[in-house]
Amino acid sequence: MKIDITILGLLMDENLYGYEIKKKIVERLEDYVDIKFGSIYYAIKKAVDNGWVKRVGTEKESGNPERYVYEILPSGRKHYKKLLKQYFDTHLIHFDIDIVLMFYKYLSDEQREQFIEERMSLIKNKLDTIKNKIEEEKKIPEEKSNSRIFSYLEQHLRAEMSWLKSLNQ
Repeated sequence: MKIDITILGLLMDENLYGYEIKKKIVERLEDYVDIKFGSIYYAIKKAVDNGWVKRVGTEKESGNPERYVYEILPSGRKHYKKLLKQYFDTHLIHFDIDIVLMFYKYLSDEQREQFIEERMSLIKNKLDTIKNKIEEEKKIPEEKSNSRIFSYLEQHLRAEMSWLKSLNQ
């Protein structure tokens, strides 16, 4: 479901070819979304087969194979909205780290300290990256900006950092 939401969402903005979709996922979402390159083409094929997306042209750069450009269709826009509602209705708010924290009590004091230190360092680096992305997004027109996702991620990381600091008290 996540890959369909991501691809259809990107096509809501503009017509793209497969590699552009992958590039935009990397540029905008970096390591916040784990989507493999091959699964993008599978999802595009599925979207074409289901009538949500169609090929609207090709591009060819010297030495590279021909690339198909895709456009989202009205049925794809409708399906996209349905997927978003379905996702919000069925997915609980949780983070992958929640699973690790279930077993935090089994770590030794030394392991806990190391975990907290390493996690705080990681979060600090992610916050720096996100702050830079937020600044970059200010240069982009609002309708093309991803500032909301970066602001959302920034707030969650700040909350986790605050929580981690409380563990050391």
